[in-house]
Amino acid sequence: TSTKGRQIMGKDLKGKELGRGLSQRPDGRYIARAQVEGKPITLYGWNATQLKKDLAAAVTAAKRNNLMPEVDGSKITLNEWFEEWYSKYKAPTLKDGGSPSYKRKFVNYYGSRLGTKPLTEIRQLHVQTAIADMLEAGRTSKSVREATGIFQNCVEAAIANGLMRINPVVGVVIPKCEAVERRVLTVDEQDIFLNYLRKSNSWYEEMYNFMLLTGMRIGEIGGLQWNDIDFTNKFVYVKRTLSYQYENGKKLMKLTSPKTDNSVRAIPFFGETREILLRQKQKIKVRRQELGERWRQPEEFGDLVFFTSMGSPIGRYSIESDMRYITEQINAIFQGEARYKGEIPKKFERIHPHALRHTFATRCFEKGMTPRTVQEIMGHANYNTTVSYTHVLDDIKQKEAKAVGDFLVNAPSQGGSAVEYGSLIGIM
Repeated sequence: TSTKGRQIMGKDLKGKELGRGLSQRPDGRYIARAQVEGKPITLYGWNATQLKKDLAAAVTAAKRNNLMPEVDGSKITLNEWFEEWYSKYKAPTLKDGGSPSYKRKFVNYYGSRLGTKPLTEIRQLHVQTAIADMLEAGRTSKSVREATGIFQNCVEAAIANGLMRINPVVGVVIPKCEAVERRVLTVDEQDIFLNYLRKSNSWYEEMYNFMLLTGMRIGEIGGLQWNDIDFTNKFVYVKRTLSYQYENGKKLMKLTSPKTDNSVRAIPFFGETREILLRQKQKIKVRRQELGERWRQPEEFGDLVFFTSMGSPIGRYSIESDMRYITEQINAIFQGEARYKGEIPKKFERIHPHALRHTFATRCFEKGMTPRTVQEIMGHANYNTTVSYTHVLDDIKQKEAKAVGDFLVNAPSQGGSAVEYGSLIGIM
């Protein structure tokens, strides 16, 4: 039902138009009428101007008190309520009527984890578990606190409107943690990961390989189209990202501009990139034929490179879930092998989509690429962001230090010659 107030045009006793919702009675008094969500509002007064103001205030109050009529907390999900709360409470207080980043903070943190739950079913344990999952996925304590603050305000409004009885945010703990170390796959872990994908016939094998070959963000992967790929000159052009937004309680997919201006970039083909893409094109062709009408591909996303096995565009959280499953399966294999050999099992640490981006950057440095080149390929706006990846390369630093030889002695290095000091003039 629309939340717009319905008002009736009226006239005074002399036939003059008074405006929408106002009229004058035979005794001289003015009457103001309106309807909000089918409920009538009727006000009386001797001053038409003041009565018009009173009517506007009454309509506003009625709308505020009837955000979602005839709906209780057991019938509305957190994501649906967030949309109502955001549009009615928060957006009007924000610059330009709303902030995409504000909504994205909620959607990416709590909306993706608890959003489908009815309000009355959300408990403190659910919130605490979601917090633990965020931190494990690499979110910082600061960002989790910010998202929890948004969630708290949303919940308090739900309680005030009678949709919830308890506040599940009260009493939750957000641990203070040090800066999260980037999760980077070692060369051995990368081999284990890729071998598992191949042996398990993973639907996402080509996509994961492609992520390790390009360092693209998961949103950029989801928004990649075939016309972004130049097979002749061997470049992948990053032009857009696939994002998810909630509008009126509905989850919508949109192709939007990349994260920053630097994110629009060209990535050269590395290694098996061409072969991976051709395999992906053939896989999608075969799968589409197999499923026929069950293929879910939205018409407006017809040129995408990567889809789920049912034809839906790729979302971050479906991939996070798949990577969590892969981690569990690899560890189960390790445990089985350890039992057979009577050894302590190895552990494969959990990975998330961004870990593949970190891994790509690390491989670039391991291959001897310069930070400036890596910055352009990664699409980093800040050079410091790129060079910060080098902290994971301590083993390479050790190897280079050993190659220098005796540091304080001007003796020939292995395969080289002693330094002529005259040649160093001017480089200090």
